[in-house]
Amino acid sequence: MIIFNNGKYKSLHAATQGELDALESAVKKDQDFRPHFHLTTPTGLLNDPNGLIFDGEKFHVFYQWFPFDAIHGMKHWKHYTTKDFIHYESAQDLIPDEHFESHGCYSGGALLVEDKIACFYTGNTRRASDNQRIPFQNLAIFDKAGQLISKRPLLENAPTGYSEHFRDPKPYYSKDGKIRFVCGAQRENFTGTAVIFEMANLNDTPRIIGELAIPAFDNHGVFMWECPDLLNIGGKDVFIWSPQGKQREAHQFQNNYHATYAVGELDHQTFNAEQIAELDQGFDFYAPQTIANVADRTILLAWIGLPDLTYPTDEFKWHSMLTLPRELRLVQNKLYQQPVQEIYQNLTALQTIQLEEQVEIAHLDTSYIKFNANNAAFHLAFFHNEQGEKLTLSYDGKLLYLDRSHTAQTVWMQKFGRQRYCEIENLEQVEIFFDRSVCEIFLNGGEKAMTSRFFIRQRKNIVKTDRTLQLEIAQPKAIEIK
Repeated sequence: MIIFNNGKYKSLHAATQGELDALESAVKKDQDFRPHFHLTTPTGLLNDPNGLIFDGEKFHVFYQWFPFDAIHGMKHWKHYTTKDFIHYESAQDLIPDEHFESHGCYSGGALLVEDKIACFYTGNTRRASDNQRIPFQNLAIFDKAGQLISKRPLLENAPTGYSEHFRDPKPYYSKDGKIRFVCGAQRENFTGTAVIFEMANLNDTPRIIGELAIPAFDNHGVFMWECPDLLNIGGKDVFIWSPQGKQREAHQFQNNYHATYAVGELDHQTFNAEQIAELDQGFDFYAPQTIANVADRTILLAWIGLPDLTYPTDEFKWHSMLTLPRELRLVQNKLYQQPVQEIYQNLTALQTIQLEEQVEIAHLDTSYIKFNANNAAFHLAFFHNEQGEKLTLSYDGKLLYLDRSHTAQTVWMQKFGRQRYCEIENLEQVEIFFDRSVCEIFLNGGEKAMTSRFFIRQRKNIVKTDRTLQLEIAQPKAIEIK
């Protein structure tokens, strides 16, 4: 074991006595923004969900974690298990302590192989002579109890023709039972792609199969594909990925980076896409990954955040959270997404109120709200404080837009705009999950989704409206971690 401790490249093994306790004390000073029912970091920074898998009895959820500050430092894999996405138990974390992960355990996925959980991940390393990044693709084996058994490197460096940006292996089984994994990559000409590898078993050395081609996708300006995920839903092949560099548009792909999906048919390494679209049109959604080995449904988690962004919570030494687990389903070749049934089953204090002009709703900032828009325009303003801060949601008959211009924002948040738009005709059902500094919005039973952070200190739980609405309100159950 190697104990890494070089500036921000510091592993948990190097934590001094009382250091994490002091960080937890800083986190507890945040009285306005810590979520109740979203999985978040105990300290430091959280980003991509990793290694998501169902082992036959329980779900394993890992995520990228730097424990010591709200910055992108040495990445670990924080590890929990759960049976219901409400009650979580801590399991053994993946901590960088080998030469093939000297600068962090980057993202990847998991596969159940017999009774073992095989976690494929990228080891970030730097060559001492010139600080050049050398990516490793690694394998860590856990048992179902969540204990680490072993880890080893599979591949050193990127294959010929690709740059140092080669990462995020997501494994799956081929039709003939071989172990495959797909990596996000950047070619030497600085264009983004994905590359597929195959191995006969966990002791084998991976062999490159080739690039994944998506002829229908406009790759112009895209310099990297991150977090690739190949799966099948209802007999259709689905590819989910995060193409970096895709041009921003007025009413979609509005962030600096995006999460995208394609639906169609995978023919060898060519993906014949019948539909390509953005997964979520809010301010803060990236690096989605589906949970492997779930027989009867497809569940997805994502990072509520984006590369390069800072948030007001950084001063309290914590940054970001994961989305609620979402079930994906196909409707006319489009991905619909809504929180999993476990979330709805644990809603409490259900009530219906008539909203006219203004009303104060107890615990609005940790509530579930549902109403029918009846395809008519509306303007809603949520929350209020002495500074006049509020979050507004409006619909004009064709375009829904979320405005956080009257909320606290860092300079980096302001850089990428203060409104997010979603084109949707015939808007009927609106669902909103508020959790103190995040809202997840689902439209028409999951036809569209918008996930966003917002920051309003010392807020009053007030809603203002320009039309009468019937609101169904409930309280999602807070998660528990042991």
